[in-house]
Parts: sequence; C-alpha cells; structure tokens
Amino acid sequence: MITRRDLLLGVGGLSALLLPGVSWAQGTLDRSHRPEFDLPLLAQDGTAIPVTISVDHPMEPDHYIKSIDVVIETDPVPHKGKFHFTPANGKAYFAFQMRSGVGGPVKAIVECSRHGSFVGMQDVRVVPGGCTVAPDKVTKERLGNPMLRIPRSVKRGEVIEVRTKVDHNSYTGLVEENGKFVRAAPEFYVKNMSVYLGDRKVAEYEMTSAVSPNPLIRFPLRVTEEGLLRVVFVNNEGQRWETSQPVKFSS
Repeated sequence: MITRRDLLLGVGGLSALLLPGVSWAQGTLDRSHRPEFDLPLLAQDGTAIPVTISVDHPMEPDHYIKSIDVVIETDPVPHKGKFHFTPANGKAYFAFQMRSGVGGPVKAIVECSRHGSFVGMQDVRVVPGGCTVAPDKVTKERLGNPMLRIPRSVKRGEVIEVRTKVDHNSYTGLVEENGKFVRAAPEFYVKNMSVYLGDRKVAEYEMTSAVSPNPLIRFPLRVTEEGLLRVVFVNNEGQRWETSQPVKFSS
C-alpha cells in the first residue's frame, strides 16, 4: 500500500498532481532538500496553528541547512518567521504555532549552504479571524517567565530536542473592516529568539506578529560538549528575557 509519505518522497514533480495542496518547486528534486510538513487539515483556532517543518539533510560544517523561512502569501501578515540553523543543530526541523487570517498554501523556503534555495508548499485551511484582534482586548500583561527544557540524560554526540517558551502576548494590530484588514493598533510580539551553547550561537529564530501568543518552540541540538545552554528572547519593543540550563553528559 502506498502511503502519503511514500508519495511525498517519490518523484518531486508528481507530488503536486498526486496530492492536492502539496507542491514542490525550485532546485534539484531530491529528498535531501525537500521540506516535510506536519499541519492540521483544518485549523479551528487561527491564532494558534501548530506547525512542524523538517528537512532530511546532512548537518555538517561544509554542507547543512542554513534556514527555513515560512510564508503564507494570502495572509494579512504573510511572513510567519525564519529559523536559522547551524551544523550544531544536528537535524533541520523546528516546531512552533502561528497565526493565520485566511489560510492558504504554506510555503517553506529552505536554504542549503551548498545548493541554494528550495521551496515546498502545503495547504492549510483556517477558520477566519486569526490575524485580527479587537483594540479593547489588547493588553501587555504576563510578560517574561522564559522556560527551557532538555532531556535529563544526555550523551555526547546525541541530537536532543530543546523546548523553550516565554509568556508574551502577540497581536498584529489589525482589524477587519468591510472585508479588508486595517491597522487599529501597533504590533506587539516576540521578535527574536537566540540560542547559545557556551559562547557559541547555535540557532536563531526571527519572528513576526504572526507568531502565536506565549510562543512554544521546539528545535534540535547536537550535544558535542558540556556547557551552559542559554535562550534569549527579545520583543519588538526591545525588552529582553533570558533563561539557561547546564548541559552535562550522563555518566
């Protein structure tokens, strides 16, 4: 029996024909550059749509995935964020939650350090309203309290999953009037997340007002050394929060 995954990993040029809502373009059609999506078929809450995007690709110093950029061109806030990787991540994937006003093709733009850009797309249907917020409901309470979680047992060279979160409201400042999105208030959101192991930056996530409130982000890390893992969040008003946890190898 042929599964959906088998079709996606088959001939790239056929994927758009065989699977409605899924397409693939740009660059060599090989599976090592093809983004895979984990998206709901229909998102009931347009303010918090879970998204996981991965690429099955080597993460070596001279050949790795540099970034994955996420865009829904039909949305009032099209750009959903860009995750920057380094070989220290060990794998190329990240998970987050995004806002979407109308849904449509989710585009993942993958940048390879050796072979350039590749683009994959998959549709998501959304109950309308995820990109709007009523001005009288906007507050700036519950800011900060960053959290970081890694496995208790870590082996040298192992690729672990890092989970990090910060309490922060997020809104686009847009409202819908007569079928059009108009600005009613300034944007307010977490703008950047930087990840360090010791003094070395190992990842960065550039966000927009399309990030969901209280963003929870998951990403990989290849642990080749012990040290202090730090995550720094900065919002679009320049406020900064930091959390850290020591990484030690299990005996």
